[in-house]
Formats: sequence, C-alpha cells, structure tokens
Amino acid sequence: MATLSSQIESIELKVKALIEENARLKTQNSQLEAAMSQLELDNKDHIETLQMSEERNVALKTANAMLGSDDYKTKTKLKINALVREIDQCINQLAS
Repeated sequence: MATLSSQIESIELKVKALIEENARLKTQNSQLEAAMSQLELDNKDHIETLQMSEERNVALKTANAMLGSDDYKTKTKLKINALVREIDQCINQLAS
C-alpha cells in the first residue's frame, strides 16, 4: 500500500505542477496578446504616418514641378490673381 500512496502523491504533485504551469502559460499568453495588440496599433499608426508622408511628398513634387517651369508659374500667377479678384469682390459686397 505504501507504494500506492506514494504513487498517488506523485500524481498529485504532477497535477499541481501542471495546474501551476497552465496558470503561468495563461498569464504569459494574455501578456503576449496585449503586446501584440499594442504592436498592431503601432503598426497602424506607422502605416498612416507613411501614407501621409507619401501624400505630402506628392504635393511637394507637384509644387516643385510648378515652380520649376515658366508655364506652371504663369498658370499659378493667373490662378492667384483670379482668387485675389474674387476676394476683392467679396469684400466689396460685404462693405456695401
């Protein structure tokens, strides 16, 4: 009988160890999931920043193209003059 009770004690110790290991692994899994969620958020933020930078880059390239060519300069000046005239008309209407 002594061997049977020692075997039962051994099994109980192993079960307790497995329960503790299970709890530890659950905690570790929760921590890893939280870290993964944070990394996914960070990745999303970085992607949005990259997209905004790419859009800004396109806008800057367009602006540089406009500044580098006399044709674009003339069109830009005409557009600015048209906008100024429109603003002047608005101011005159508000003043009346």
